[in-house]
Amino acid sequence: MTDSREVKPPDWSEVERVLIIMAHPDDPDFSCAGSAIQMARQGIEVTYMILTNGDKGNHNPLITRRQLILMRKEEQRKAAALCGVKHVLFMDEEDGFLRPTPEIRKRVCREIRRIRPQLIICNSPDRYISGRGYINHPDHRNAGLIALEAIFPAADNPMFYPDLTNEGYPPHNISQLYISHAEESDVEVDITDDLGLKIKAILCHESQFDDLEATEKRMREWGGEEQEDGSKRHFERFQQLDFRSRPRRGPNAADKNAQNSES
Repeated sequence: MTDSREVKPPDWSEVERVLIIMAHPDDPDFSCAGSAIQMARQGIEVTYMILTNGDKGNHNPLITRRQLILMRKEEQRKAAALCGVKHVLFMDEEDGFLRPTPEIRKRVCREIRRIRPQLIICNSPDRYISGRGYINHPDHRNAGLIALEAIFPAADNPMFYPDLTNEGYPPHNISQLYISHAEESDVEVDITDDLGLKIKAILCHESQFDDLEATEKRMREWGGEEQEDGSKRHFERFQQLDFRSRPRRGPNAADKNAQNSES
């Protein structure tokens, strides 16, 4: 959904590393695989962080939870490789019961400080119902909340987790945050030319579909927007928080703030 704000294309000119934080295996592919494909093609290092183990993502009683966990991890690795995503982190929280606990916040903060991304993509923490009559999974909302609480106030504040600093992971400021499936969006990525590859990534998650052919057809029809010339374009949209012009804190703040004042 868009609002009255100007919707613009993305600016990844200063982005070297991206961290995409999602709840389940397959969530990055549905939410932002097209964007990940384009970033990886530009030489940006993309990392997926999957917060839960996905052990509730099937209704087949003949599959054990352990089997499903292993299956879904392998599916996500294959999908990531198709998209050019180099790293996939599995945080292994229990599917269906993800909560923004102090423990998971610290674990996510540790990875933010270790990876040091300029851009983070996460789910919306306040999307309960979709316009298509779909109840949003609570893990999606909580994944967004966990990401936001790890970014601020924890990731860039040396008073949080001094033990992480002692491990070699000092505070880190991100430059941009994209929120997927937000009620309002102001950045759109045209993924029309990469839709086929995005669909292939989604179809790597075979445990999630009964009919792969029907799923592919639905994916191609769903979300396309007709243009004035009669063609259809496909987009991934995000609500952006841009921190690049804001004063920075921390050990490298003086240099960064000086750069911002000169630009």
